[in-house]
Amino acid sequence: MPDHSPLLTKLFGNTPVLAHDSTQVSEAEAAQLEVRKMEPSDALSLAQCIYRCYGPSYPNPMMYQPQLIATALSEGSMFSIVALTPQGEVVGHCALSFEDIADPIPEAAKLVVDPRYRGHHISDRLAKVRRGYAEEMGITGYWAACVSNHPFSQDEVISTGGGEMGLLINGQPGDVQMAGLNNLTGVRHSLIPFYIPIKSDRPAELPTSQQSDQKYHVYLPLHHHSFFTTLLTPLDLHRTLIGTSVAVKAKQVSQISSVIAHQGAPAHLRITVLGDDLVQQVASVLENLKPFSPPVIYLDIPLHNPLAAQEIEALEQLGFFWATWLPNFEPGGDILRLQCLLDQRVDAQDIVCARKTGEVVRDHVLAEWQRVQKNLHKIPADL
Repeated sequence: MPDHSPLLTKLFGNTPVLAHDSTQVSEAEAAQLEVRKMEPSDALSLAQCIYRCYGPSYPNPMMYQPQLIATALSEGSMFSIVALTPQGEVVGHCALSFEDIADPIPEAAKLVVDPRYRGHHISDRLAKVRRGYAEEMGITGYWAACVSNHPFSQDEVISTGGGEMGLLINGQPGDVQMAGLNNLTGVRHSLIPFYIPIKSDRPAELPTSQQSDQKYHVYLPLHHHSFFTTLLTPLDLHRTLIGTSVAVKAKQVSQISSVIAHQGAPAHLRITVLGDDLVQQVASVLENLKPFSPPVIYLDIPLHNPLAAQEIEALEQLGFFWATWLPNFEPGGDILRLQCLLDQRVDAQDIVCARKTGEVVRDHVLAEWQRVQKNLHKIPADL
């Protein structure tokens, strides 16, 4: 991660980074907090809160820059809820963030609670208000990637109906330091992705014309069907699960967008056009990414495309495996995020799950990683 310390010192030189043993406020003081929609005028106080809680280690540098925060709020790429003291100081925050303003579902992210106010269910209050606004926005749901070095953010998402969708291994930098919590430095942490449905799309609630709509089709290799069904059932979503053993030809060239924030950061690939040459194109992108040393490469593949099932199997031969299912992620339907680990230093004991369901999902993804690793020697020589 780039060193932003000089800039942060200039911006927040008088803002203390809170110690692990910071004095806790009373229940009466916590009850006085106002939880409401964030306004651009709150941006400086939020940036100060981020610095108090994380020092210079927060992974998203935008959150230290009040002007960028205010712009994101004004443009609609970030919708935030804040908890404020009677003096107007931000001591809690959560957001709905859109990777692209046209995306159907946002990510529930950027949850932070001042260590002095932890233990008073502030995150639950923030999440409840956020969900209320999400319902007013008319979105079908949102997703969240929770840290796995403690269960607190997972508990908050579970309380609002979230379900575990996978495991993003080594997705969080090892130098992120959270005030008030024990931290392991130099060790990358995994993230547990959840989907939080806002409204059901089961057939009884769908117009007849939509019950066979392509966006509700999911093309997956047969060996993923059972696991997918266990994820689907609790969410009250409708999907038609399809596997194919017959090669499908698209007769078009694949197009892939790639983003990597900086040297040593995870790389994110998104398939914008899925063609017959996908595996060759991905192999070429992997080669081009080598100088950037990403610890993990994520690849989003559209599950509503009939090519998906066969291409997922082919990508597994390159070392990609299940990361997370993201329902309604694109206007056309769902995606499956695959992952390829380049930094394979993974300590499963460091991945803390808030409940047994999460442990089952975690163990399945880790087992998928091992299965794919065993088959790497079978990669055809012409790929």
